[in-house]
Amino acid sequence: MITKNAFPTPLFYRHLARTLIVVACLPLPVAYADSLSLDTVISLVIERDLEIGQSMDRESMLRDAARVSAALPPPTLKLSAANFPVDTFAIDQEPMTQLQISLSQMFPPGDSRHWRSTTQQRLAEAAAIQRELRRAMLRQQLRTAWAEGWMAQASVAALQSNRTVFEQTLDTTRANYGAGLRQARQREVLGARAALTRLDERIERFSMLADNSREQFGEWLTTAEVERLHFTQDDDSRTLRSTASFNPAEHPSVLLADAERDAADAEQRLATELGKGSRGLSVSYGYREDPSNGAERADFLSLGFTMDLASLRGGANAARRSAATNKVDQADKKAELLRDQLSRDYRKLQVQATHLASRQAILRDELLPQYRQQAEATRRAFASSEAGFIEVQLVLIDMLNAELEALALDAELMKTNAAIEYVLSATPASGERS
Repeated sequence: MITKNAFPTPLFYRHLARTLIVVACLPLPVAYADSLSLDTVISLVIERDLEIGQSMDRESMLRDAARVSAALPPPTLKLSAANFPVDTFAIDQEPMTQLQISLSQMFPPGDSRHWRSTTQQRLAEAAAIQRELRRAMLRQQLRTAWAEGWMAQASVAALQSNRTVFEQTLDTTRANYGAGLRQARQREVLGARAALTRLDERIERFSMLADNSREQFGEWLTTAEVERLHFTQDDDSRTLRSTASFNPAEHPSVLLADAERDAADAEQRLATELGKGSRGLSVSYGYREDPSNGAERADFLSLGFTMDLASLRGGANAARRSAATNKVDQADKKAELLRDQLSRDYRKLQVQATHLASRQAILRDELLPQYRQQAEATRRAFASSEAGFIEVQLVLIDMLNAELEALALDAELMKTNAAIEYVLSATPASGERS
């Protein structure tokens, strides 16, 4: 025989309803004490990045090459024995027999040494700016991946914190249906079971996304470091980044294009100087041995001048200058396009961030409180037998969906802020670059 106490009482219903409201509003877990923070991850990745190390090597190589290019080519020393007779090889037999020493120095065309050195210096500066651009891109990439991982991890925590409530709903609905209490129907049991299954599926889906995010960080971190990852919310995820200092001309990509333009301009001037031809000076001294009859033979002194007839290669010189001019024009257009693109991205991101913040405020300041009020009203109706389990379940699902949507908005704002931070990136002065 089934007694009245065998079934849930109204007190139990009220307790369950309160649980539905409280659990849906539980705070998310805090990060583990030994976990890696986002700033630590960014520092580790930038420190280990191979492209940054390669850029540092390239800059060092170009600066050394610039110093070499600025110097004159080494002079040439020549020692020779000239006009020895093949019958006796005597140094005093023939008057033209001599021992010669000569020294020659070549001078590159015009100011070509200066402009070749300048070209390499500009390319070295471009390599340094390339590192700043790489750092800015890595920060955005890591912050975006971190936001996706945090959203997935926080969603799993929110779903798992509500699973007990869904289980209680299913158990209570089964008990009511089995006892015929409160006009429970089979569809309510099926609905509660489907809601729990759907919850498990969403937990699995977001768990997969969280694991994928961790695997993505495996591109930069060791396995042990990946295991220490526990995604936390960016402190600035609910605020807009200040854009008062936006200046596209200071962005690393624009400065890189400007440095490449300066290098192309120096290369253009180098092409002009190479058309002037190189020149050289030489001096030689010839020693002659006095003959055995006592006569004196004067030594020889020779001076020489050489010149590269570059004018005979007018077609090649013109092609070289034309190529350098085209490179300058291309670099100018590239810098202009980058400035325009950054300005468009800036305006687009500002509008996007404003709308995201507005939606976020509506969700957290209006919609979620309204769902809580609705849940309280449903609780009272449920306690007075004016509402069924399906209504309570729907309220919980709506609150859970709104909470997940708020987490997704937080993540989107984190990613948008990361993009804004990239657009606002400014290259340090040359003395502060590393």
